[in-house]
Amino acid sequence: MVRTMAKPTFNVDQLTTSSDAAKKFGDLRKKAKELPQYITDNGTVDSVLIGYELFEQIYDRLTRLEEEEERRILLQRIERIDRNPAAAKSWKEIRRNPIT
Repeated sequence: MVRTMAKPTFNVDQLTTSSDAAKKFGDLRKKAKELPQYITDNGTVDSVLIGYELFEQIYDRLTRLEEEEERRILLQRIERIDRNPAAAKSWKEIRRNPIT
């Protein structure tokens, strides 16, 4: 099952043109600590400025999700081998015939 990600929503107060962002970067950084700030280029959102606290939360969440996904994949592989042990390959066999 493939999930499509909803795009983030924001209000006009969170939009800043790239030229204004360059001129008012200090103010933009302060605002970004409260809400993400979207920097536009030619009318299209190009970059997002977020506070470090939010970045850490996103990073931690992504790390946990990646670990959970890796664990899920490994458990599926173990289950598959438990159901059909003959399908398992030895480490020597894998080293001799690596997947290209």
